[in-house]
Amino acid sequence: MPRDKDFWHIDWEEEFSDELTDLQIEVLDKVAKEVADRQMAVPVIMFLETIRPMNWMASQLMLFLEPFYAWILEFKELIDLRRALEKREAIGILIDKIEMYEHQRQERLKQERRRKRGILHRIFRRHKGNEDGTEDSGDN
Repeated sequence: MPRDKDFWHIDWEEEFSDELTDLQIEVLDKVAKEVADRQMAVPVIMFLETIRPMNWMASQLMLFLEPFYAWILEFKELIDLRRALEKREAIGILIDKIEMYEHQRQERLKQERRRKRGILHRIFRRHKGNEDGTEDSGDN
């Protein structure tokens, strides 16, 4: 049995609302962050751009499959994701968030590489100075 006590309760206003709720935006944000963390931004963005005209049909497929994945996945978040995907602007928001998180991930990687390169540069400079017979006094 699903863990949520309100499993069968349907909020019809939220179901047919034209605007994204805060929970739906939060779920889109979570999905976008997970996509960027798994380094899948490019294929997912290409997929989303491809299915953009069919986002409502994709949400209806999710509705059809709800009884199957309700037993094993976080059901409330998937309902919010499905409801979000029913709205046209959701795909664009999701793509923007994926691009934002991917940009942040790329910047973190660049900073790590610069930091490592700086450490390695200092180590090799010290080592090269010792090979030449000169002492590295530490004055840089």
